[in-house]
Amino acid sequence: SGPAPGSLDALRKAAASGDSKAEYALAKRYADGVGVRRDDAMAVEYLRKSAAQGYAPAETGLGSCYAHGHGVPLHLAEAVKWYRKAAAQGDALAEYSVGVAYANGGGAPMDMNVALKWWRMAAEKGRMEAENALGQFYYHGKFPGDTADINYTLASQWLLKAAHQGSLPAMATLGYMYQYGVGGPPDWLQALKWNRLAAERGDAGAQDDLGQMYENGNAGLPHDNVQAYKWFLLSSRQGNKDGQHDIMEYQMHHILPPSEIAKAQTLADQFRPLPAPATGDDSKTAEH
Repeated sequence: SGPAPGSLDALRKAAASGDSKAEYALAKRYADGVGVRRDDAMAVEYLRKSAAQGYAPAETGLGSCYAHGHGVPLHLAEAVKWYRKAAAQGDALAEYSVGVAYANGGGAPMDMNVALKWWRMAAEKGRMEAENALGQFYYHGKFPGDTADINYTLASQWLLKAAHQGSLPAMATLGYMYQYGVGGPPDWLQALKWNRLAAERGDAGAQDDLGQMYENGNAGLPHDNVQAYKWFLLSSRQGNKDGQHDIMEYQMHHILPPSEIAKAQTLADQFRPLPAPATGDDSKTAEH
């Protein structure tokens, strides 16, 4: 009898006979170190074999290797070349990635309108990163100070789609929008829901916002300065300016006795962020 289906041996055998899906599956194993020692160069070798046969996920994967310098020298134009091949086959992650290249001017001329076209294609297939990218675009505009493209209704529609799939930047931006009434009246319960989800996954902005909700007793939360200080501390430790400012306020005004500060510090030290979903996201993260 041959090797068990799905086993490493079975994959190697299928890959040796030129099976593009097996080549791709082996590449992923080498990239992630699953059942084999992690080896970016081997991952690239198998991605190349699979991509040479036109297998779209491998083309996208190879593009990603060039975009991040994994197993090959960083080469943005080469990354875009492979993303385009996969995008031509309708691969949503590749469509999103071509959009990122145009948005950042990395490997393609900077052109936000072209970026939006690609993101829309990917978002309409339910690609989380593209939904977030569109939401962030309608929230921030094309560039700082640009208000022409800001549309908070469209922003929240796309951000909600992305957040429901687990996009951390989308969760954090939604929490902020609901808390501060961006594009509509404040909604404390929605603010609490999204801020907590993002804060528990380690988003520094959401951690500060959640701390403020505890400080003010919003959304039916108890006024809890220990919890507030804990979240401010976690936010400030990531270099968040708002978190650092809030910590300073607490210390200047002696809001908490030293024993309570110690309690909050212990809680912050014990904090472990929940895992965020694995994504291929290199678009901009949430900013307020």
